[in-house]
Amino acid sequence: MFFSNMIGVDLGTDTLKLRDRSGEKFMENRDMIAVRDRKVLAIGNDAYEMYEKNPASVRVSRPMTGGVIASSSDMEHVLTYTLKKFTSFSQKTAGICIAVPSQVTPVEQRAFYNVCNTTLSPGRVHLVEKGIADAISIGLPVLGPEGHMIVNIGADTTEITVISDGKVVIGRTLKEGGFSLDDDIVTMIRRKFNISIGRKTAEQLKNNLAFMINGPRLEQKVFGIHTLSGLPKSDMIPALAVSVAVLSTIDRIVDEIRQVVDRTPPILRQDIMKEGIFLTGGVSLLQNLPIYIQKEVSLPVYHIQDPKHSTIRGLVTMINQKELHTLMRSPRR
Repeated sequence: MFFSNMIGVDLGTDTLKLRDRSGEKFMENRDMIAVRDRKVLAIGNDAYEMYEKNPASVRVSRPMTGGVIASSSDMEHVLTYTLKKFTSFSQKTAGICIAVPSQVTPVEQRAFYNVCNTTLSPGRVHLVEKGIADAISIGLPVLGPEGHMIVNIGADTTEITVISDGKVVIGRTLKEGGFSLDDDIVTMIRRKFNISIGRKTAEQLKNNLAFMINGPRLEQKVFGIHTLSGLPKSDMIPALAVSVAVLSTIDRIVDEIRQVVDRTPPILRQDIMKEGIFLTGGVSLLQNLPIYIQKEVSLPVYHIQDPKHSTIRGLVTMINQKELHTLMRSPRR
């Protein structure tokens, strides 16, 4: 089956990405919504601008948490709004291919399906495991008998996947990701510098300063609220302090990778030892992270090009290649 107007949809906890079959049309929007008294005030990037600035009467939140849908109604609003901005195709005849975590339960699968079917009436909603989409984007022969290992470190989760014969042999979704690192930084600055900052500031510090193994000794000025006086306060935050703050979370991710390698069947583990581990997801851009993981797990670790968009690239490739359509699945009613 081949759907000329099918699009790929990567419903991330932090961002929502859409790309058409040609790969030429692409859209990326924050997966956020702002609501007051059941009235939607803003969606996407506009809602993100309100985040951490909103009054108590306005709820600014993410419809997804831990890689799955937490609020179906909010997700319907966000997806409908984003799709209307993205395209003008007939919603009743379009096909939609969505990436989902490998360990998603049947109930959670139905949530993905229902949000799309109820809101968009696409007629054909197909689910693809995120690890498989990532592997396809890398160009790995996913339909072959060889074993492949992909680690996607995203905003709210880390997906560790071992693939062979077009199937996920081992899938592990760890509830650790970029948000966990942001929280680590917030806690460190509160304890060490007596400054209360928000996640937005922590994310900037993470992206600008954090490193693993021999990074540059930079620093960045932050503004926040003094935890004792309640007055505005600023200070210079060194890169080393930020990097040490995130180390415990990174080590938990590394330990989970090591456990998955140990649980992999020997014949597939041999393939992985020869081929290495492929690292993707936005957090994989942390400076020298692949080198650090390689040192800890004693296996080659490769950083793929443009890791933030690997999943959506894989979905588009699947849509265009008929032999890969067997990897898509539609939840039963």
